[in-house]
Amino acid sequence: MLNVLEQAACAVEQKNWSLLNQCLEQLPVKRNSAGASGGQQADPNINLVLTLALEILQTGDFHQRWEVAKVFPRLGNCAIAPLVEILADEASFDRELRWFAARILGDFHDPEAIAALVNVLKTDHSEDLTAMAAAALASLGASSKNATAFRLAIDALTELLHQDDTRSLAVRALSHIRHSETITPLLSVIRDKEVAVRTTAIEALASFHDDRILPVLLDALKDTAAPVRREATIGLGLRAQLQEQLELVAQLTEQLWDFNLEVCNAAAIALGRMGTDAAADALFSVLRKGTAPHSLQVQVVRSLGWIETPKALIYLQQAIAQRNSLQVCRGAEVQGCRGELLAPDGSAEIDLVSQEIIAVLGRVEKPDVVPLAAKILLDALNSNYPTIQHPRLKQALATSLGHLKDPVAIDSLIQMLADGDEGIKWHAIAALKKFKGIAPKLEALVANDNLTPALFQGIAIALENLRF
Repeated sequence: MLNVLEQAACAVEQKNWSLLNQCLEQLPVKRNSAGASGGQQADPNINLVLTLALEILQTGDFHQRWEVAKVFPRLGNCAIAPLVEILADEASFDRELRWFAARILGDFHDPEAIAALVNVLKTDHSEDLTAMAAAALASLGASSKNATAFRLAIDALTELLHQDDTRSLAVRALSHIRHSETITPLLSVIRDKEVAVRTTAIEALASFHDDRILPVLLDALKDTAAPVRREATIGLGLRAQLQEQLELVAQLTEQLWDFNLEVCNAAAIALGRMGTDAAADALFSVLRKGTAPHSLQVQVVRSLGWIETPKALIYLQQAIAQRNSLQVCRGAEVQGCRGELLAPDGSAEIDLVSQEIIAVLGRVEKPDVVPLAAKILLDALNSNYPTIQHPRLKQALATSLGHLKDPVAIDSLIQMLADGDEGIKWHAIAALKKFKGIAPKLEALVANDNLTPALFQGIAIALENLRF
């Protein structure tokens, strides 16, 4: 112990803060806190350790300060006063030092620490510092180590809701304290004039299961601000068990056609969480109309995949057919009935929505619908759909069929080994590796004299790779 203290003293003289940090971490300091029993005696070296830790905090670089910050909570409440003094020094040009003081005080469960952090929110104009003070108060409130500190933090933040210049930070801090005690203060600001305040409050309230919150979320769907509508939509999407009681599918379907794309995407996700055919009906209406932005159509496809009912998968099949019908018409108008569109660089344009449908079908997990997903993929592969002829889509088809592992796909995957596109061939090989006993089948085929040269070569390559 003495040797470590001597090393620490030498490190201070040399201003070697990295070495001093290492020494402090080795010291077996006993925590001296107000929460300890009255008979606990403070470590006699605690003041020396505190002095050394403060030396690093005040003169070290960011990394050294970050590391020494871990030491202060071990020192107990004797460290609070000097940290409060640092935090309160508004004349200091070292804002980073005050930021660290606020951060460290968040680890103490003491009225003095709370008062200092609240004071920063009330009086300081530094965005970084006030944000850290709010986060530190949230840390105090979220802890169950000290019931008194918890109550003080909640009360202090609630009081700050009544002031225009501190309301936003207070709401943000309360939103991080996922405790039912914050419901009442958060409910008090759901109609605040500031969009950010309403948004934060709705987002936080949505995480609680309380009878007072459901009407608030439903009402927030009609808010004039898109961020508020989005958070309400997300919150209702987490209540699938109440979809009949609240008529959630109908409520969320309206949001699916919102003027704001983020709200629409949130509604698509929420409907996917409902997991019903009624939700699938609402989602497919977006694909059937075909005018929504690509990003929303992709999200709708993913949501239909989450539902995983036969009806949802059939909708995905219909979407592929519809997209190819539209593509043929567009191709005929633009390029004289060739049936495909070209990208600006002259290459065939890939249909990202169809690509997502193929990927989603490959992620189906319910055993009772896996055969249907495989059939839809095989029908697409064997169709004359122009978009499906794109090499990347055929590669995606091979990958998805491999993921499903339905034996009905084996013959089609073997035929893909003869494709002239190397990428398609290697994706087919990777998919075939997913099936058991595929090597003997390929060995039997390679002995067939009726194989085309391309298929013979593809099977030979596949067999060579199956050995590894």
